[in-house]
Amino acid sequence: MGRPDLIVAALAVASLTAQSSSRPSFDAVSIKPSASSSGQWVRPVGDWVRPVGDRVVATDATLRALIQFAYRTADGRSFLSSQIIDAPRWAETDRFDVDAKAGAAGSEVALRQLQLMTRVMLEDRFQLRTHRETRELPVYDFVVAKGGMKMKPASDSTSQDPSAPPRGQFKTIGRPSPSGAITVIITGSAVPMPQFVALLQQYLDRPIVNSTGAAEPYDVRLEFGLTQTQPATSDEPVGASIFTAVQEQLGLKLDAVKRQAEVLVIEHAEHPTPD
Repeated sequence: MGRPDLIVAALAVASLTAQSSSRPSFDAVSIKPSASSSGQWVRPVGDWVRPVGDRVVATDATLRALIQFAYRTADGRSFLSSQIIDAPRWAETDRFDVDAKAGAAGSEVALRQLQLMTRVMLEDRFQLRTHRETRELPVYDFVVAKGGMKMKPASDSTSQDPSAPPRGQFKTIGRPSPSGAITVIITGSAVPMPQFVALLQQYLDRPIVNSTGAAEPYDVRLEFGLTQTQPATSDEPVGASIFTAVQEQLGLKLDAVKRQAEVLVIEHAEHPTPD
């Protein structure tokens, strides 16, 4: 019969080996300080990082944006900036160009797998360490305004699976004025309310709780103003236009309240190791 201490040691090594092999990683990763500028266009949260076949490509991306791509809340949403706690100041300001390849010979790699690989990359190259908690946070309660909803049921009565990609389209028009304002137009047809909430969420940095009670799809057109600062908050005068537009154009309201929400706490992060 083998010695117990040797058996325990062998099991520990086997466990570590299994854990290592279960961490999906990219075959090749390039991370460099950004060679571009964030420019003069307002982009939805997370638009700095995108999957392309078997790659993840990020241009002018902050560590926060990379975290938002890689990590998801329990209900499958990206963590908003307000849900990423204790990140270092440079995680919001320093920008990087990233090209990470999975080595699948050009084949499509599932988004979930690319997100897991990006998480491993952040842990290895940025020495990122995190844990999850639930805290009381400011959120927006999405409700029907006094006077009732002005949105019209979809002209196309064909039902749409809420989990399917929305038929809505984003349009951002007009260059910023000297004050930094820009016009944003959201249009969509036969968009279920949960998907419309997800569209709005990209322009707000507090979680939106859908309390409208609406389930059927709607045809949507919403126009509002934003500054280049992204995302908007209700404390910024120009950002308030999204709240006014939602109420006046759609008959809905975004009420600021506090609720329990999941957060991602940053325990440690470093500037990325060189290529």
